[in-house]
Amino acid sequence: MKYATQIVLLNEKNEVLGVSRKDDHSNFGLVGGKVDPGETIEEAAIRETKEETGLDISNLRQIFSMHKEGYMGTTFLADYSGKIETDEPHIVKWTTFEELGKGSFGKWNDLVAESLISMGIKIKLK
Repeated sequence: MKYATQIVLLNEKNEVLGVSRKDDHSNFGLVGGKVDPGETIEEAAIRETKEETGLDISNLRQIFSMHKEGYMGTTFLADYSGKIETDEPHIVKWTTFEELGKGSFGKWNDLVAESLISMGIKIKLK
């Protein structure tokens, strides 16, 4: 089975950190990516966050998992530290779950938002 991970990072305004697709800077999703062979899901979450945003994460809490299109995806809520900076060819910005819902992984991001709300975690929807 193949695995992927996504990470929810929330700021003090309850906005979520979004990352654009490298080939479409108007298409935003959560930070994350595929788990490499020999890597745990948590290690992949930490690596992907560092690569895509420059941030360090800690206190990973699993908030959502689902099998889709050949991948078992696991989403974590995490604390972060550091400064946003990356050499990757995409845009990193604080945004809303509404914007993430319009991206390529919109259905997934909508389910993640629903999970967060049901857990009593405040998020900015619009």
